[in-house]
Order: sequence, then C-alpha cells, then structure tokens
Amino acid sequence: MKAYHIRLLQYEYWANSRIIEALEKLDKPPERAVLLTSHILNAQMVWFTRITNDHLVVGIWDLLPVSWLKETSDHSYQKWDSYVRDLDEAEFGKIIKYQNTKGEYFETPLGEILTHLSHHAAYHRGQIIDALKPVLSPLPATDYILWLRE
Repeated sequence: MKAYHIRLLQYEYWANSRIIEALEKLDKPPERAVLLTSHILNAQMVWFTRITNDHLVVGIWDLLPVSWLKETSDHSYQKWDSYVRDLDEAEFGKIIKYQNTKGEYFETPLGEILTHLSHHAAYHRGQIIDALKPVLSPLPATDYILWLRE
C-alpha cells in the first residue's frame, strides 16, 4: 500500500508539473486553467491540513498566480512525500475525521483519501486540457501510462 501511494504521489507531481510548464509558456493562460490548477494544489494542502490537524492557510478555490504554481506544487509534493514515506503500512487504514468546506463531518480511511486526491486531480487536469485546447498545441499529455513509460 505504501509503495502504491508513493508512486501515485510521484505521478501526480509529474502530471501537475507538465500542466504548470504549459501554463508558464503562455503569455495569457486561460484563467479557468489557472484556477483549476490552483484548485488541485490548494486541495492537496487542504487535505494535508485535515489529515495532520494543521492550520489551514489556503482556500480551496483561491486563484494562485502562475508564477507561484511550480513552487506551490514542489512544496506540496515534498510535504506529502515525506508524510507518506513516514507512515507504517497499518496507518493507511487509519480513520481520518474531518469537516468539509460546507461544515459537514466525515470519517474516511487515510488510504482512500490519498486515492481520492489522485482521482480529483486527474479529473481537473482533463478540464484544464480542455481549456488549453484553443490556445496551445501540442497539449501536455498527463496520462498515468505515459508516466509509467518514461
């Protein structure tokens, strides 16, 4: 389980980096693409603070400047990678109690939250690619299988 989640984090970092590199190439990237990229990174930090009971310093839909995206992604990846590498296998089943942005309370196993983060980001990267189609060619390819082949 641990090795699987470390690989997902590595893939996420790679895929997000490809999106960020594409946004940095554009003089005026579509705001929706920047907002969704910001949202992916913000969500990573929101979930990190839920899991670690840390203080939340970012809003889930805060728009980050393009110039901050790489550093934000690097910081998030380093935090998550370090956290996951320090876990024991049994901790992936640990129940995390948290409150969502609507104030509703939930309990979810840690491993499922980590899987959610990967799926959440992939969903939004698809939306980002769609927003980039009119202004960028070639589009960044972020499929998991492509990462595996590199």
